[in-house]
Amino acid sequence: MITFGPDAPSLLGILEIGVFFSLFLLGVVALQGYVYFQNCQADRRGLKLLVGSVLFLELCHSIASCQAIYYFTIILAGVPELEKGANSYSLSLTPVFETMITALVQSFFAYRIRILSGRLLLPIFCWLLVLLRLIGGVSMAVEGFLDVPQEPNYFDLEDNYGWLITSALNVGAALDLVITASMCVYLRRMYSAYNFPRSEKLIDRLVSFTIRESIVAWLIWPYGL
Repeated sequence: MITFGPDAPSLLGILEIGVFFSLFLLGVVALQGYVYFQNCQADRRGLKLLVGSVLFLELCHSIASCQAIYYFTIILAGVPELEKGANSYSLSLTPVFETMITALVQSFFAYRIRILSGRLLLPIFCWLLVLLRLIGGVSMAVEGFLDVPQEPNYFDLEDNYGWLITSALNVGAALDLVITASMCVYLRRMYSAYNFPRSEKLIDRLVSFTIRESIVAWLIWPYGL
């Protein structure tokens, strides 16, 4: 069994597991999008455009991820291990789509915090973290594209810019935590003794949905999906 290089289970194996899991989530997101567009007649055009953009970017991310798997498992099949590159253009393209998706979704939730709280301080803080995460993700993609022609260089990108990858992912995870906690707090404040039972059930569903979305994000953030 190969224990080092691009074909090592700790590298290629994790990449394959992450891609398969992301494809499963793509199906879930596609179903949610279908249900949304069946019942979104009263929503603003901007919100519809946001949902459509996220769905399109998710599809592009999945295509790039699948092409990366094909490249490492088919195109490079039979190439001596020490001559195989650990990077490709399709793999370097995935942070572009992932960063754009993350920025759109987190910016939307920061806007919802602005609506629920009626204040600007916390949403501005969230938007600053979104910008920081966006810069980190774009930088990751740029360095990845510049690294491809230099392959094989024995994980030079990871050695020199591993801190950038980790920092960008950590900022995104921390922002998810801030958004989740804020949404839960402000949604809970909507409870009132004068609420109708159906209104309380709706608030409970919104809180549960927010927590579930955060748990999923925290589960997949190490894979950069």
